Amino acid sequence: MDALGPLFVPPDSPDRFFILILLLAAPTTAACLYALVRGRLPAALSYSTLFLVPVFAYVLGNVHLLEESKTVEFCESCHLTMQPVAEAMRSDGSTLAAVHYQRGAVSYRDACYQCHSGYGIWGDTRAKLSGASHMFRTFTGRYEHPLRLVGSFDIGSCLDCHAGARTFREVEAHQEPTVQQALLAGELSCTPACHAAPHPEAALNGLAAWERAKLEAKP
Repeated sequence: MDALGPLFVPPDSPDRFFILILLLAAPTTAACLYALVRGRLPAALSYSTLFLVPVFAYVLGNVHLLEESKTVEFCESCHLTMQPVAEAMRSDGSTLAAVHYQRGAVSYRDACYQCHSGYGIWGDTRAKLSGASHMFRTFTGRYEHPLRLVGSFDIGSCLDCHAGARTFREVEAHQEPTVQQALLAGELSCTPACHAAPHPEAALNGLAAWERAKLEAKP
């Protein structure tokens, strides 16, 4: 990517959470310096420094961690499970995730989260709880291949982008009331009923299976 020049490198966004944490760390540092010079702290300052500031810093630190966990880089840090999925998204040309990612239809930074978070605040909440569950399963080794989505895919994340698009509205199947009801009720999913699978089967079977599939695909 860098070889193409700076135009093709996504700009970095300022890390506001980190700035807030630094702002909270500043009064703590000032209070410690004051204590070193004067020998003790006033009671009010002691309570706010020793209790409130660390609590706020802890909360903001966790918010920062949750924000960073939305990135593709974080998802693929699970080497044996999610790395093949992220790699396939960048290189495979036929699956749904790859088509969206490579065409820029989803965020390059948060592509996984954008498609798996559903819609609205509850979609975000469910996605973050699910992500925490994934981390726990990876850490404890309590996962199985092939990776499978529990329940039906939340099409709210699809509709969030597509529902207002003219090309989506003009599809005859999308105008059929029974199809709409089945989709909204979770009885029918966009994939694989009508659209390509979201990820290659080999990528869902773990790193070893994905590496074998790449070798077999070479001419």
